[in-house]
Amino acid sequence: MTFNDYKANMDEIELIEILIDEYEGRTMQFNSEMNPVEVIEYLLEENKLKKSKLARELNISRQLITDILNYRRDLSKAMIIKLSKRFNLSTSIFTKEYDLKKVS
Repeated sequence: MTFNDYKANMDEIELIEILIDEYEGRTMQFNSEMNPVEVIEYLLEENKLKKSKLARELNISRQLITDILNYRRDLSKAMIIKLSKRFNLSTSIFTKEYDLKKVS
């Protein structure tokens, strides 16, 4: 690419740089200490998404989402795949072990 090519396409190049930065900011903000439930909570908030809408999109019950977010249910393999596809993230983000609350 010559300088004249760069100059002619400067707006497009800058737009691509901005989009890459924004994408990396969204996908790289997960703290390695976050467990899958914290990641889901973060994604719901970041995407301004309600549990009921996520449940509909994933074709699961709202109660299942609530149980997961309240540490009463673990993520199944199928749920991990659905979440990773929905948010375009690696399945490894949702596979970290975490403790469930004991039912009294």
